[in-house]
Amino acid sequence: MPDLRVLIVTDPMCSWCWGMSSAVEEAAVELRDEVEFDFLLGGINTHGTQPLGEFGERHLLQIWREVRSTTGQDFGFRLPEQFVYNSTLPCLAVEAVRRFMQRPPFGYLHRLQQCLFVQGRNINDRLLLGQVALEFGLRRSEFDASLEDQELRDIVSAQFVSSRVYGTNALPSVLVENSAERRLLLGGYADAAMLVAQIRARLALSA
Repeated sequence: MPDLRVLIVTDPMCSWCWGMSSAVEEAAVELRDEVEFDFLLGGINTHGTQPLGEFGERHLLQIWREVRSTTGQDFGFRLPEQFVYNSTLPCLAVEAVRRFMQRPPFGYLHRLQQCLFVQGRNINDRLLLGQVALEFGLRRSEFDASLEDQELRDIVSAQFVSSRVYGTNALPSVLVENSAERRLLLGGYADAAMLVAQIRARLALSA
């Protein structure tokens, strides 16, 4: 396999990232013998402490309509009550699952996105995060302890910073990385065909 990694800059609370999740899964399957897929967590409103107000909810639901229209992805168009739009805790949960699985936990990430965007469940609820983690083989006590681990918090914080170094303030984005450098490949939504084509073009340049 060539020395190239594809990094999806994403977040459990990113609407467009959920819209692109199926495309990422399709591309990863098609390119499984050519590149390695991983992700960086971008972090959304990481200092937010207050629940979304009426204006914020209307704005978010409008984005969901745009994402569904563009991508065809499913949305339930309902938000949890008293929902704090801060993705720090679910990002910690994603990295806790990575630590356990020892590989990029795309399945857990996309499952959390499904919980929020389709089912309208609060993915800032530790109980929910732990219940979903059980589906991926984690013990509840192990998962809960990981959420309090300072090393894991430092890893997530470093990803938030790193994801923005490459001009990736708008999620999702796609980076490519080899042993010498990391570069921005795509900024914003791409369907599976475009994603595969762009990655293969980059592979051809590095051959």
